[in-house]
Amino acid sequence: MFPARSPLSRLARYLLIPLLLAIAGCSGGALKKPSIALTELRISELSRETLGLTISLKVDNPNPVELTLTDIRADLFLTDAPVGKAESIQPRVTLPASGSITLPMRLQVPLKTLPDALRKSLTALAGGGGIPYRINGSVTTFNGLLDVPFSTTGNLGLRR
Repeated sequence: MFPARSPLSRLARYLLIPLLLAIAGCSGGALKKPSIALTELRISELSRETLGLTISLKVDNPNPVELTLTDIRADLFLTDAPVGKAESIQPRVTLPASGSITLPMRLQVPLKTLPDALRKSLTALAGGGGIPYRINGSVTTFNGLLDVPFSTTGNLGLRR
């Protein structure tokens, strides 16, 4: 239609997407936000210098069309202290129509950045205790037009 870098192609894209969303809404099939839930948060590595965490999110698409997720990000808090930003293993993910995927994320935390109380509580994990966590994040979909936030809490423990 237009060259890829044309200002008209960008304009057409930004006008076409809201139009398609409006048409979907008029036809009784309004598009819905995907739902995001934590399925796993585990310690993948523990050394003298680094705490490695693996975060798995289940993303459900309630829509009859596939969605592309981009700009996937999450912030991790342990005992209400900010720990770091998780990185998605895949920067762009296709979510199947009326389907779900598991989205893996990684986080490497230098132990020296953790508060003293939290460092001490890591030793309690071996005894079956846990560390309270909170994950706040978001993904972008609908070609960058919709930011979908998510948040979850729980206790982090060693997997045996």
